[in-house]
Amino acid sequence: MGIEVSIDIPASPQEVWDYAADLARNPEWMADAESITFTSARTEGVGTTFDCVTKVGPMQTTDQIEVVEWDPPHVLGIQHQGAVRGVGRFTLSPTAEGTHFTWSEDLILPWYFGARIGQHTASIVLERVWRRSLRNLRTRILEQQQGATGHEPGPLLGMGRDSEIRAYGPHIIRVSLRGRDLGHEAEAMRHVRTYGYPAPRVIEQPDDHSMVMERLSGPTMLDELAAKPWLLSRHVKGLAQLHRQLGDVPAPADWVKVSSGSSVVHLDLQPDNVKLTPDRPVVIDWSNAAAGETAFDAALTYVRLRTAAPDNHPAARAVINAFRTRFARAFLKEFGTDAILSRLRAAADLRLLDRNLHPNEREAVFALARGELD
Repeated sequence: MGIEVSIDIPASPQEVWDYAADLARNPEWMADAESITFTSARTEGVGTTFDCVTKVGPMQTTDQIEVVEWDPPHVLGIQHQGAVRGVGRFTLSPTAEGTHFTWSEDLILPWYFGARIGQHTASIVLERVWRRSLRNLRTRILEQQQGATGHEPGPLLGMGRDSEIRAYGPHIIRVSLRGRDLGHEAEAMRHVRTYGYPAPRVIEQPDDHSMVMERLSGPTMLDELAAKPWLLSRHVKGLAQLHRQLGDVPAPADWVKVSSGSSVVHLDLQPDNVKLTPDRPVVIDWSNAAAGETAFDAALTYVRLRTAAPDNHPAARAVINAFRTRFARAFLKEFGTDAILSRLRAAADLRLLDRNLHPNEREAVFALARGELD
């Protein structure tokens, strides 16, 4: 049973994608969706799975869904794996006025929908429901265009050491759970962006302990390395380039200085803090931004790569450590062995000031500084 409906929306494909691809918000505009429960750790991208309770008239079912296509801001494809089987697709095409949004489904309905006559009737009903859903989608996006803020925090997207990240309309909001002032982090992102450096756009700061930022699509560099280890060389070069590019950005005079030099240093510029968006890599988590020297920043990245203690099953730990070591040594060579090793001890000293270091990681940092780490 094939159904296709479409609508024109006066908004850019990226704006439409940011809302429609926020899967947790589907019940807000899908007329037949009652609720969504994620069954995977991730909430976006290929491999995301979730259960969607759908209801049309008296008929209710739990649809088991897996994301099989994720090409922001163009295509989102899903596979139905429960009682309802088949595939679905959102396709976003740019137009002169905005976006042409197409929703297509090729489904096999469960037996209780009846034979061919029942399937035919169901297709008519579902087409009407989905057309109404697309009108809802258009209305929601138009409402958002009236103002970038004023939304309520939505589903939890991630947790940090002392903060959480939630959906916030078409954006995200980061909130410190310990009341930490996020003003410096917001300032850092605004500052580097003025020099063309790829950092998230800050929308606003509702208060000192929270900030609203643009929502970025795409995996982290670490996620892609885990899925595609053959891309190691490409990402090593990309990470080294991001360091060099940041070295061209002068730091404000009143920032804390962690080494010689007067450039902006990130102090945690490693694969887990690089988002691979469809347009370009974007560096996230600017909480430690300071003034210093680019080579010192690269040395600190090398220390982190060589000594991080993964929280994994022992059987997997050796493999992860070996892969991280390969990446670290390739990064050392790509950025400059002499430049990093001459600053290694100073970078290790700064790393040891982190009171949250795992004891095993602390010992590894000491060993690396002494030249005793395998």
